[in-house]
Amino acid sequence: MLPLAGSPQLTVLGREVRLGSGYADLVAVDSTGRLVIIEVKLAGNAESRRAVVAQVLSYAGYLQGLDPDQLESQILGPHLATGGSVLAAVEADDQQHAVDPQAFRDGLATSLANGSFRLVIVLDSVPDELLQVVGYLQSITDKVDIDLVTVTAYDVAGSQVLVPQRIEPARRAR
Repeated sequence: MLPLAGSPQLTVLGREVRLGSGYADLVAVDSTGRLVIIEVKLAGNAESRRAVVAQVLSYAGYLQGLDPDQLESQILGPHLATGGSVLAAVEADDQQHAVDPQAFRDGLATSLANGSFRLVIVLDSVPDELLQVVGYLQSITDKVDIDLVTVTAYDVAGSQVLVPQRIEPARRAR
């Protein structure tokens, strides 16, 4: 449901996944094998400003350099089906599209080796300071994609409807 740049198909691999000294809210993977770290914060939370960027970067730093076997056994073991793999989770999640197993494994290995992850920060509103930091990071690297997504809740006929929206950081003019 998250409106991410390029509209990748994501498979959630685990919730509250231990990465170093913290827990990532969600760890997912796209159909090419690229890992996705998703962190959810309320804008009123002091960490929704610069600290959330440091948080997702520390999770990425923890994952960078692992190999796929280490990811599955040491990090995702408790979250995957018994004896399961990341590839099996993707295949089970998206049965409509065939996944090339070798290309997926290669993509996952490359993502881990290079640290080329997608980092997603989901908030109820995006503070200007966070928008500025994410815009800067996007302008200086092509290895990491950072998506900012806001989720707004509306009451419609007694039901709550959540509407996600991708926020594109604008480049500042000097």
